[in-house]
Amino acid sequence: MQRTDFTPDYRQLNPWWDSGDVSEADRYHSERRSDYKYKLDRVRNNRFVTIAGAAGSGKTTILHQIAHDLTIEYGVYPQNVMYLPLGDSRFQIGSDVLADAVDEFATYYWRQDTDPGTGYVLIDDAHATDSWSEQVRDCLDKYDNLTIAVTLPTVARANTDSIEKLNIETSSDLLLPPKYYDVITETRDIEVNKEVVRSVRDALESAADTGDVTGLESAVNSVLDSIESASTLKRGVREFLQGSGRDVTIEDVRNNLELTVYRDVPRYQQFDDRSDLYALCAIAAMYPGQTLGLKNLSEILDCDRRTLQRYIDVLEDFFILTPSYQYKHERRRSVRLYVRDPVLMGSLLDLDYDGLLPTDVEQKLITAVTFDHLKRLGFRFHRSNAPVDFWESGDTDVDFVLETGDGTPIPIVTPDPSGDRAAGDRIEAFCEEHDCTLGVKVSRDAEPDIEENMATLPLWLFLFII
Repeated sequence: MQRTDFTPDYRQLNPWWDSGDVSEADRYHSERRSDYKYKLDRVRNNRFVTIAGAAGSGKTTILHQIAHDLTIEYGVYPQNVMYLPLGDSRFQIGSDVLADAVDEFATYYWRQDTDPGTGYVLIDDAHATDSWSEQVRDCLDKYDNLTIAVTLPTVARANTDSIEKLNIETSSDLLLPPKYYDVITETRDIEVNKEVVRSVRDALESAADTGDVTGLESAVNSVLDSIESASTLKRGVREFLQGSGRDVTIEDVRNNLELTVYRDVPRYQQFDDRSDLYALCAIAAMYPGQTLGLKNLSEILDCDRRTLQRYIDVLEDFFILTPSYQYKHERRRSVRLYVRDPVLMGSLLDLDYDGLLPTDVEQKLITAVTFDHLKRLGFRFHRSNAPVDFWESGDTDVDFVLETGDGTPIPIVTPDPSGDRAAGDRIEAFCEEHDCTLGVKVSRDAEPDIEENMATLPLWLFLFII
C-alpha cells in the first residue's frame, strides 16, 4: 500500500474537465440567491477570496455555481477551474495535500495558454487542513495567474495574515441561510426587479438621515406596483417560517449544528463543556427578543461571565446565533439572543409543522427572522457586521435599533401580542431621547403607510424588501 493509492481522482471531482459543462455535476443547483453576483464578482476581481457560512448554508453549491458561470459566462476554459473538497477524507492523508493538488492541477490540467489563462481553484472546507492558509499563500506566490477561493465556517477567526502579506487583491463574503426574498422568488411566480427592491433599503436610509420620507414613499409604491399578488407573499411568510421551499430538513439542520459544535468550533477554540453551546442555542430559540441578564445566564450554565461571553462570541462567529445589546450602553448587563436560521430554531424547539403553529411560537419565529433580516440590512448600510441593538427605558422599549451608515439610529418595533404598547409612543420616546425623526413599525396585517415620523410596513413587505 502506497500513499498514491489514496490520491483523489481529480477528473471525477471536476467532471466538467471532460464534458465542458459544470451543470452536470451532482452538486450544481441552477437557482441563484439574490446576493450571488457579489460573490461571483469577488472571485473574478480578487486573487484570494473567503466565503464563510455555517455548515449546510450552501457553500458547496455556491462554488459550483461560480465554476459554471466562469466557464459559461466569462469564457474560462473548463480545465482551468478546479474544485477541491478538503473535507473529503481522501485529503486527510499527508501534510501538503492542498499544495500538491494545486501543483498537479497546474502541471497536468490548467491550460495557461488559453485566453483568459487565469486558473481558478475553488477549495471547499479549507479549514479541514490545519496549514491551509500557508499552503494557499505558497500557491498564490508560486503561480502569478492563479485565483483561489475558499469556504470556511467562520471568517472572524480565519487566520489569513500570511496571505494578505503577499500584497494581492483579497476579499471575503458571508453565506447566510436563504432570506425571504430568495425563497419566495424561487418557489413562487414572483418577478420583481432586484434593483426596485434594493431602492427601498437605500430610500429608508436616506429618509432616516434627512427626515424627508418622500423618496421612501415613492420606493415602497414602486415595489407594490411591481407585485402582482400580495396574497402570495402574505401566505409565503408562514411557509418561510416553517422552512418550506428549502432543500433542508429538521434533521439536516440538527446534524449541521452538531458538526459545527463538535467538528468546526474545536479547530479554532476549545471548551471544557461544549454542551453549554447547545444549551445557549436552546435558550436563544426559546426566548428570542426577551432581555436576559448576563449574570442569570452565567448561573444557569454554571460558568463565569467571561466564559459565557466566549460562548456567545464563538456562536456568533459561526453564524449560529447573534447577540443584541442595549443601545448606547457601555457596560453590558443584559442581552437578547437570536438564532439566525428559522429551520434551526424549529429544530431546537422540536416544532411540529404538520398543523398550525401556536401563536406564541409563530411570534418567536417572526421576532428572530426580523432580527436576521435587519442584520443583513445593516451590512448593506455599513458594509460590515453592524450591530442591531435594542432599547429599554423605564416602562417603554423598542425591539431593534439599527444605525444608518452616517450613524442615524432607526428604531424598529414589531407586533405586540398583548396590544398594551402603542408602536407610535415607543418610537416617539426613543426619537426624543436620541435625536432622530423616523422609526419603523412592522405589523402583521396593516397596509403600508409612510408618515413623517413612522413608516408602517406589513411583515410580508418588510421581509421582502430587506
